[in-house]
Amino acid sequence: MTRYVPTYQLYGEEIERDSQFWLHCETIQERSRLHDWEIRPHRHQAFFQMLYISDGKGEVLAGDAYRDFAGDTLIFVPPGIVHGFRFSRDIVGLVVTVPRDRLDIPSGASRHLAAFAAETRVVSGAETSARLAVDSLHRIAAEVAGHGIGRMILTEALVSATLIDLARASGARAEQSPDPDDRDQQRLEQLAALINTHFREHRPAAFYADRIGLSAAHLNRIARTRTGRSLQALIAARLVEEARRNLVFTFLPAQSIAHDLGFSDPAYFSRFFARHAGVSPAAYRARERARLKF
Repeated sequence: MTRYVPTYQLYGEEIERDSQFWLHCETIQERSRLHDWEIRPHRHQAFFQMLYISDGKGEVLAGDAYRDFAGDTLIFVPPGIVHGFRFSRDIVGLVVTVPRDRLDIPSGASRHLAAFAAETRVVSGAETSARLAVDSLHRIAAEVAGHGIGRMILTEALVSATLIDLARASGARAEQSPDPDDRDQQRLEQLAALINTHFREHRPAAFYADRIGLSAAHLNRIARTRTGRSLQALIAARLVEEARRNLVFTFLPAQSIAHDLGFSDPAYFSRFFARHAGVSPAAYRARERARLKF
């Protein structure tokens, strides 16, 4: 049994270093029946997926819990996010897989579209924008199966349209003109990006403040005002979040997880985790894997 959450090109196919495909489209039942209708937790490091379930029902692993879905549901899975599915045997739908670098998500998107594309989304197909997304997915499937002129150009446009319609259907707001007086929100977004990059390094508050161009005290005030937590608490929360994922979705021992997260002393990591999560790493792993039926 693998010690890591597998990273696949398509589920069950180990990722290839130099994959050149632009887009893959298939029915959900085509692959899920090969795996007894359960797609175990895995991730696609360089691809995102858009699914439409027209009939049947199931569960999708989104975050650290499974969510139920029924027919007429759209699902977006971003790259690098652990996900899995449990489908009913009467499932009907399609899945489109696209390399992230072909569409530049999220760096070329608005802040709200980027926020939408940062996590797994489950969207009802009943809303107007969702119906447009469904139509676009069916058109993508038709273009992939056909040989019409300009199919690559049209398919790329349809993928972009599907993403935007999905974001709208999920409630993402239109981009507003930035308020020049609300620089604190921009600084908080900078801080979040820096923490996500450097949290394993256990940097002091001054490290983040220097890169944003503020004093540590000023940045800490912004963090407390906007989030209710100190800068150190935000860094700790990111470490705990990553520890939770590794405990549930990998078979790595706690000491290896501690090392990966920058803790030189596994015993200190265990105390740190218990202080923030309320239980030991071993107890958390056992509880959550039982809850998720792993």
